[in-house]
Amino acid sequence: MDYIYKFDTDNGFEQTDISSFYDVIEDDDFYLMYLGKASFIDFAKTYNLDDAIIDLLLSDTAKKSYMAVEDNYTFAILELLDIMGNLETSDLIGFYIENNRLIIVDLYDRDQSTTEAFRRMLTKKFSARSPGRLLKYFITALVNNHTRIFDQIKNSTAAVEDAIIKNKKNRDSIGIISDNRHKALNLYASYERLLDTLEVLMENENEIFDDDDIKHLKSVLFRVERYSSNISYLSGYITNVKDSYTSKMDLSMNNTMKVLTVVTTIFTPITIITGWYGMNFENMPELKWNFGYMYVIGISLISVILVYLLFRRFDR
Repeated sequence: MDYIYKFDTDNGFEQTDISSFYDVIEDDDFYLMYLGKASFIDFAKTYNLDDAIIDLLLSDTAKKSYMAVEDNYTFAILELLDIMGNLETSDLIGFYIENNRLIIVDLYDRDQSTTEAFRRMLTKKFSARSPGRLLKYFITALVNNHTRIFDQIKNSTAAVEDAIIKNKKNRDSIGIISDNRHKALNLYASYERLLDTLEVLMENENEIFDDDDIKHLKSVLFRVERYSSNISYLSGYITNVKDSYTSKMDLSMNNTMKVLTVVTTIFTPITIITGWYGMNFENMPELKWNFGYMYVIGISLISVILVYLLFRRFDR
């Protein structure tokens, strides 16, 4: 669904209906729009935007990021994680920016997070027409949920670490660590793309932003940088927990092999003895002795006890 708002100095943004995008083009008032892909293509054709932009939108190829800085407008495509979903998919958002127009383009919104961010942005009070301020509120609303995602990843990783320290067995540990590491990497990549977009906007090559706009863009840039730094720290923490888990598994395997080695060594003399007497040579007088059976058992037990005592002595 498309939303078109016109800025009024007294009342802020008021929703309006237009019969054609020509009405917007010929109007010098500030417009804020939320358009679907088809509607924005209609706008792009009406406004004679660069053919490369129109061709990109008409194609099925989804780019993770795209930036076009023209003389009187800037157009960008940004991929952000599907933060309200499973963090395995992503949303595509377009931004069309002029000094008197800001269009949010809903290219792909699986979890309705883009629509929700736009609605949150509209709850803010505006006393001046400022695309930079609007972008700040919109991007802040987009990443606002990331703190909760960060805490979820951190807490589940901490639970695995606690289980390792307390020597508790959890078969899902490696799966949790791997899943959290994958999520953290995806979040970090998403922040890097967002930072790249904000940095290009702040360069302001076509001078569509004033000083106040740049100030607001810088504010949201610092917020995203902080999130990116937190995720970088979290990735390191997950790696450390993974190393601890691997070390614990290696130690457990070594202990198991040690026990098996000891058992094998203790019973090796018995194996040799039974092998000897199993050959049944005629020149073995013990075989015809009435106490030969008890004799072999006694030798075997003494061998086991001696080997065991030797292990106990060297193990100290």
